[in-house]
Amino acid sequence: MKEILIITGACGVGKSTISKKWAKLKKGAVIESDCFRNWIHNKIYDRFSIKEEMLVADLALVSAKEYLKHNMPVVIENVWTPLGLDKLKNTLENEFEDVNMKFVWLKCNLDENHRRDRLRISENQMKDRVEIVNVELSEYEWPEYLNIIDTTNLTEKETLNRIVEI
Repeated sequence: MKEILIITGACGVGKSTISKKWAKLKKGAVIESDCFRNWIHNKIYDRFSIKEEMLVADLALVSAKEYLKHNMPVVIENVWTPLGLDKLKNTLENEFEDVNMKFVWLKCNLDENHRRDRLRISENQMKDRVEIVNVELSEYEWPEYLNIIDTTNLTEKETLNRIVEI
């Protein structure tokens, strides 16, 4: 069975950290979709359009399919909208019969999110963008297949364990 984990959440919530830990545990790969987004749009603080998100999803899918063809577990992390998640889910389900997909929204309270953001090197800190993205994410109607994990009081290990248990 092929394994894929798709993680969304606000900037600074721990998507990259948890993705790397999951990939290490599973001996898999991480697709950090920010790389694709930076190829498409160079203004890092502007919210990108749905058209751009669909292109980022397409690029992430190309990479994920290659890893999965080699039976390598893969995690795709990004600030996804429900449309992006649906595109990933539907495409992977159509492409692979034997895929175990998990979809996770990592979130934490705003104070903790800002604290984590401040732990980043200064040029990677999102500052006010943390609150903007949290508001945007909270306004979406999320699909029922998305597992929401509040990491406010969880360690990285506890968060990883919750994801593995899904």
